[in-house]
Amino acid sequence: MVYYVESTAHQAVFMTPVPSSSFSYEGPNRVSLGVLNKSLEVCMMSNMRRLILALVFAVLLIAAASPIALAQSATHTVKAGETLSGIAQRYGVSQQAIIDANGIGNASLIYVGQRLAIPGAAEEGAASSPAAPVSAEHVVSAGETLAAIATRYGVSVQTLAEANAITDPSRIVAGQRLTIPAAGAAPAASASTAPLTSEYVVKSGDSLAQIASEYGVTVMALAAANGIDNPSQIRSGQRLLIPANAAAPAAQTAPQGNLQMTVSIGQQRCKVYRDEQLLYNWPCSTGRAGSGTKTGTFYVQSKYREAWGSRWGFYMPYWLGIYWAGGSENGIHGLPYEPGGYPIWGNSLGTPVTFGCVLLGANESATLWEMAYIGMPVVITY
Repeated sequence: MVYYVESTAHQAVFMTPVPSSSFSYEGPNRVSLGVLNKSLEVCMMSNMRRLILALVFAVLLIAAASPIALAQSATHTVKAGETLSGIAQRYGVSQQAIIDANGIGNASLIYVGQRLAIPGAAEEGAASSPAAPVSAEHVVSAGETLAAIATRYGVSVQTLAEANAITDPSRIVAGQRLTIPAAGAAPAASASTAPLTSEYVVKSGDSLAQIASEYGVTVMALAAANGIDNPSQIRSGQRLLIPANAAAPAAQTAPQGNLQMTVSIGQQRCKVYRDEQLLYNWPCSTGRAGSGTKTGTFYVQSKYREAWGSRWGFYMPYWLGIYWAGGSENGIHGLPYEPGGYPIWGNSLGTPVTFGCVLLGANESATLWEMAYIGMPVVITY
């Protein structure tokens, strides 16, 4: 059966069906309905293509704008020992920008687990990276220390302690199984990149300071590597592990002139000078009654990103050792925190609260630590 459509200048009139056998072409004004259907299909497909192209173009516009919008902020979860200035430097933004974005009233008072919006920074780990390596396990041998194990696997003592819920890094026992965080899952195998540690047997009359000097390491590093709480108490025949990568820091020349720090116990103020120019004037805290800070002229003798106070059971970030008080080294450091990350003395700056050290705020201690050098003078007065 074939249908005919008669076309005029103004209208189309459908004709009645006729048998296909009697189909005949009757002039230019008549066309097959099949031809008309094909024309309609072509028209519809053309319009559909235009619609699809318009949608694709809109999607491309949105996709092009998305990275810009996504890059406007990231989220950072505060970890133990971190400071606002350090986080800002890590993401390449200003400290003030983070303060404004998070409504922070006191830059020194951030806490572990706090989530910070980082304006203008991409999320950490946004770029694709290989799958994280699996953690390893280490069985403690007799005589091993947490510091030596951490050194072997290339992780920090704090990271190793946190991974195993250890509250006192000086107390581990033979046979104890330790989880080694993924970043240090495999101990270094190449002698060229990880020199072996050595061992020393204490002789009669030896002191820890003499042994440290002989091997070119600091007393603190040697004490930490062997779990020694009191460096003045070692015994003949004791075997000491000499850390391979704890060489005493070489004295550095202060950039752009000599630096000096002054500490006023009476005013609870710390000032930093370059030559005669005052660079910083900060509130600080010195020793409490019964644990007073010594007066005199001292010199920075050790410098560590973080020190462990085994006697007190807390970490001290941005450590600058300045003198020995019996078997303990006193120094300058930032706000201490317990192994669980809880900060100590956060609201006490400007009052004598320490056990003899000089306490600075989180940002102030980080600033001083970055510019300080071994041999920098520290003058402490009443």
